[in-house]
Amino acid sequence: MQYKHSHEIFFKKYINLGLYIFMARAMKSITVEEVMSRNPRIVSGELTVEEGAKILKDLGISTLIIEEEGKPVGIVTDRDFVTKIIAEGLPPSTKLRDIMSTPIIMIPHKENLEDAAKIMTRRKIRKLPVIKDDKIVGILSENDIARISPDLIALAQEYANIHQENSEKEKMEEYIAGKCEVCGQFSLRLTLYNGMLVCPECLDSMR
Repeated sequence: MQYKHSHEIFFKKYINLGLYIFMARAMKSITVEEVMSRNPRIVSGELTVEEGAKILKDLGISTLIIEEEGKPVGIVTDRDFVTKIIAEGLPPSTKLRDIMSTPIIMIPHKENLEDAAKIMTRRKIRKLPVIKDDKIVGILSENDIARISPDLIALAQEYANIHQENSEKEKMEEYIAGKCEVCGQFSLRLTLYNGMLVCPECLDSMR
């Protein structure tokens, strides 16, 4: 019985893998720009969580991009209000910059939904800001992908579990926004190198 059960699990995994590959090929023809929510709300990190919650409620949105000196430095989602404010008992006067996730993981507007799903799975995130001409032009969420392909995120996770080593080597274009840990300058295209987030200029000098 145990032998039969393990074989059932084995075949289920590879049936799911085949389904993922089939769906992923279809998703390659759809760009994130076609599916994303447009006109993301960009606010100051100086706002309190109470003010941020009101913006989310009034606009019927779930994500705020936090900027400082005109640069995107973090992201706050409706989930943060549950996991960081309510769960930790933080006061309503807490600044958004104190609960934001940083640096921001972003994706170019012309990338396809398959790669977006892989990035979300690998990075364990549910919202993915979309960048075009060095500006955030939209937000792609798991729900946006689910409307097009309900099982793509779950199957991407299954695919990652089966091909864990190879999936880490796959090259998907994603951008990380924040301050370079070498020169201290803000960049929309940070790269993780030797355990540090570095800008393209510093990366060239370090190689």
